[in-house]
Amino acid sequence: MDFIFHEKQEENMDDSGFFSIQVICNALKFWGLEVIHFNNPEYQKLGIDPINERSFICNYKQHWFTIRKFGKHWFNLNSLLSYFATLSYVIIL
Repeated sequence: MDFIFHEKQEENMDDSGFFSIQVICNALKFWGLEVIHFNNPEYQKLGIDPINERSFICNYKQHWFTIRKFGKHWFNLNSLLSYFATLSYVIIL
């Protein structure tokens, strides 16, 4: 049983602590949220304007971070930064 658990855990997390997209999706399902990949045809069909969204989960070089809209301003909430970086609409789009 330990082997099966360990094998399953390796599929979802590596030694650096990086979690797979499946872990992110399952965590968000708990809150009734769904992950739709930005380049997915399903997302394109919905006709969603990214400017009207409130947040995005991003991955860069196997590091997850969030960009979030507070009021009219977007912030990079990357835990590797020592500050919350303000983003412009040009960067987001």
